Amino acid sequence: MKKIYNLLFSLLLIFSLIPFSTASAETPDASKDLKTLVSELIYYYGQDARTDVQRTLELIEEQSLEDYKLWNSVIDYWDWIEIDMEENIDVAPDGLPKDNTHAFIVLGFALNSDGTMTDELVGRLQVALNSANKYPNSYVLVTGGVMKNGWTEGDRMRDWLLANGLPIERIIVENKSANTVQNASFSYDILYNDYNIKTASIISSQYHLKRASIFYYTMSLLKAKELGKAPIEFLGQGNAGWYRADKTEEPMTLKVSGMSSIAGVPRASNLPISKLENLAIEGDLEYYAGEELNLTVNAQYDSQYVRDVTELADITGFDSSKIGDQELVITYEEKGIKLTENIVVSVEVNKSALEKAVADAEKKVKSDYTGQNWKDFSTALSLAKQVLGNNEATQEEVDAALHSLMKATENLVKKPVVVEVDKSALENAVTDANKKQASKYTAASWTAFKKALASAKAVLANPTSSQAEVDTAINDLNVASSKLVFATVPKPHRERISHQIQQ
Repeated sequence: MKKIYNLLFSLLLIFSLIPFSTASAETPDASKDLKTLVSELIYYYGQDARTDVQRTLELIEEQSLEDYKLWNSVIDYWDWIEIDMEENIDVAPDGLPKDNTHAFIVLGFALNSDGTMTDELVGRLQVALNSANKYPNSYVLVTGGVMKNGWTEGDRMRDWLLANGLPIERIIVENKSANTVQNASFSYDILYNDYNIKTASIISSQYHLKRASIFYYTMSLLKAKELGKAPIEFLGQGNAGWYRADKTEEPMTLKVSGMSSIAGVPRASNLPISKLENLAIEGDLEYYAGEELNLTVNAQYDSQYVRDVTELADITGFDSSKIGDQELVITYEEKGIKLTENIVVSVEVNKSALEKAVADAEKKVKSDYTGQNWKDFSTALSLAKQVLGNNEATQEEVDAALHSLMKATENLVKKPVVVEVDKSALENAVTDANKKQASKYTAASWTAFKKALASAKAVLANPTSSQAEVDTAINDLNVASSKLVFATVPKPHRERISHQIQQ
């Protein structure tokens, strides 16, 4: 009976999805170029429109698997930055590479009009120096090219680090960039082309760490693609920030604007956001006790997009240990729209293993076993049949009956197999041997033959002799017979024979 409704249920669901799937292939989005799609992806992330983020990623995948992998990685990392990244204060954390393949990238800050550094920039440099002292083999790249009174940020930062004891050979200067986006682009041009850098992390003000981290992570991937090189791994967990009490966070709009510049795409605006319209549930309607629920929840949108939201949906009312019908309530909410669907599933006792065990047990024949434990086996089999025929039996009763039957089956003792021994050839060999006369053979050869014959007779007379013993006896007797040597007959004297002829 199990799952006999599943096919019909699934087919109905498939038919209900056909208009959405067909329309999805014909949507105008399919004709958008890659830059447009990337622009929209960044916009939708900034709007926290997760459905459209996924939808746009899938459209990117249709055009370029390489770009899909890159931007899917960016979205995952952006999530990590926004949700889980720890912002380290004053010094880089433990666990960063300790060799010279790592670089700290220190972001500049606008100089005063007279070309001197602000307290904030000095604060960033102090964090950089703390981190450089903690990791004495790492490079320190200072970046910033906006000139004030003949000075750039990069040059001022270099001089400060030198004045505070950092060797010149550890300092890398980027003094051409005018903003954070250029900071990232120009910094990676240097790191990819002029140094053997494998990992990098950011030092800036604490409030700026998230924005800078997603910029630098993304730019590292884009530069690697552009240059055909393995990406320098951006270690967001290795960041360090100077703490500014009056400013601890930046708006998402700044990140979105910068990410559009990082990607080299126009900034999208006022895009339609997919609106949740329906839920379609597919899966199994019937279950055995103990089975896990197997349902898929598909969300359908006014954009003609369908996606699997099973892990995001709330499904209540299922108890795999409770036999009978159960009403499940499936709820999914997105962007303030909450939809609920109710379906009925059933849970039944699983008797399949017991059915097989009974079928196997019924094939056993009493005569094949010793009387030992057969009675216990018969009792267990009878009980198992009763449980099988009981529509009210619980899963515990089924499992107990199965256990008892399996144990009783294991305890049965089979009768030893009796193999019939063929002695006919040995009988013939002994009969032939009995016809031989000792007087015709030498004593030595006869002694060996007689011994083999006696052994053959003993094997022949023994009711428990094995076929191997019979075959050995035949072979030994034949060998001994072949080695018999005839006795020599004395010849008469020639003189006597001649005399007889004359008479």
